[in-house]
Amino acid sequence: MSNSVSRFLEGLIVGGIFGYLFGIVSAPKTGADLRKQIAESSEDLYRQASESLTELKEQTGHTIHDIQSKGTEAIKKASASVKETKEQLTCKLDELAGQGAKVLVEETEVN
Repeated sequence: MSNSVSRFLEGLIVGGIFGYLFGIVSAPKTGADLRKQIAESSEDLYRQASESLTELKEQTGHTIHDIQSKGTEAIKKASASVKETKEQLTCKLDELAGQGAKVLVEETEVN
């Protein structure tokens, strides 16, 4: 039994060494290189996000300005339309009042 235990431990140690060596050889980068790459990638991501936010702010500002301009134009047109309709109604009411006064005068003269 001691022979099989020693063979098992020998295999375990040799397997561990081969696994460690294989891991070192097949690892794409060292820890320092990997940390450096992660730091650079995060800086690039931050820069891109910052640029995107700046661009979005500019687009939003232009859109808000366009909406305000169109809203102002719509309000001016609506105001002009209301004013014109009011003037037309005033003229019609004056005309109807004049006709009503004529009818009253004619009715008074007939009676």
